[in-house]
Formats: sequence, C-alpha cells, structure tokens
Amino acid sequence: MPRLAAAITAIVLLSVPAMAAAKDKMEPRAQAMLACASLTPDLARLRCYDQSVLALKQALEQGDLVVNEHKQPMAREGLVKASGSMGNNRFWIELESGDRWELDPTSDRAKAPPPGSQIKVRKFMGAFWASGPDWRDSEAHYLGRLR
Repeated sequence: MPRLAAAITAIVLLSVPAMAAAKDKMEPRAQAMLACASLTPDLARLRCYDQSVLALKQALEQGDLVVNEHKQPMAREGLVKASGSMGNNRFWIELESGDRWELDPTSDRAKAPPPGSQIKVRKFMGAFWASGPDWRDSEAHYLGRLR
C-alpha cells in the first residue's frame, strides 16, 4: 500500500504543471490532493493526503481515472483503421491500436494507405519506417494516440 500511495502521489505531482495550465478542467480528486499542501498542522495534512490517495486509488482500480502515459506506440504493426492526406505527398494513418503516424513516402504517392491495409513500422538507423504489401517504405513519425 505505501508503494502504491507513493506512485499515485508521484503521478499526480508530476502532472501538476499540466494541471495548473488547465485548472478549470482539473480532475476533482487531484484538486483535493493539491489542496492538502495548504494545511499547516502535520497531522491534518497527512490525514488529508491519506484520504485523497484512497479516492485516487479507488478511481484507478474502477477505471474512472486513466493515466495517459502513451508517449510511444502501443504496436508497430497492424491494420489501418483510418487515413488521410496531410498535403505535399505526406499522409497520416491511424492503426487499430489507436496509434497515429505521419507517413512521408520515399516516392510520390497519390493516396494514403486505405483502411484495412496491413502496415508494419520498424526502426532503422534512428528513424521509423513504415511499409506493407501494398505500400512501399515511407519514413514514419509517431503522432500519438487518440483516446
């Protein structure tokens, strides 16, 4: 329990800068934890932190609160769920995993890979490259995940 509480506290505290920028959209349980810091008696502050950590723990366990830490792709291959043009021979794709990639083809292409296309992304010489049975090598840049 102490490790879980420390992990939850660290997650909340690491997200403070982002939360401060969007106070009106801040998670109420995170607001409650941050409010604990203003209490001066040590015992009251500790009690406040204990209560707010329990609320965060319950929210995480029930799936009411999700910590988004996907800064890297979930999968490097899969079927294209959606795709489109970004102009000037550049395209975007979204895989079934939710990962979104920008594709910069090595040769002119008229269209993005259509939904249902198989795409595999590999890392080579410090860059990502995407290809598939119907799609030749394209430099790929990870754009993130959609929720």
